[in-house]
Amino acid sequence: MAQRKIRVPPLDLAAVRGLPEWVSLYQAYNAVFKVNELALLPLRITMPQLHLLAVLVSAGGVLPSTRIARHMVKEAQTITGLVDRMEAAGWVTRQGDPKDRRKTLISVTNAGVKKFQESFPVANQVGAEIFAVLSDEELAGLRVAVEKLRETALSRLGVRL
Repeated sequence: MAQRKIRVPPLDLAAVRGLPEWVSLYQAYNAVFKVNELALLPLRITMPQLHLLAVLVSAGGVLPSTRIARHMVKEAQTITGLVDRMEAAGWVTRQGDPKDRRKTLISVTNAGVKKFQESFPVANQVGAEIFAVLSDEELAGLRVAVEKLRETALSRLGVRL
């Protein structure tokens, strides 16, 4: 059976306000993420795992899984799988919330704190190297723009951090 060629009209990225910038932002995010993942590979931790540890450490070590999901802007089932893998590694534990049986509390372990302390400087160094191409003014402008986009999108999702 011969394959039929489908004629696809050319895509005009400039036709939609913000689309070229969104594509660039998405590609930049993925590239920076990948550079960080490669740097963290020898430490046997992923960026999402490091992010979850950072959320827990900055919150004092214990949070309900629903708050972790909000902070990471992820679905609850994504957090469940992530916590499963991190619990198997001994970096976190989970227990029921004594005040609300419907909630699950996630706690960072001593091993998790150690993994965070080992890994966070590596990710910071990668970030510092990549963001060094931006002047202080460019970095400040990027921060303002990205925060506006984040807040607008979170608002549309009904998410409050």
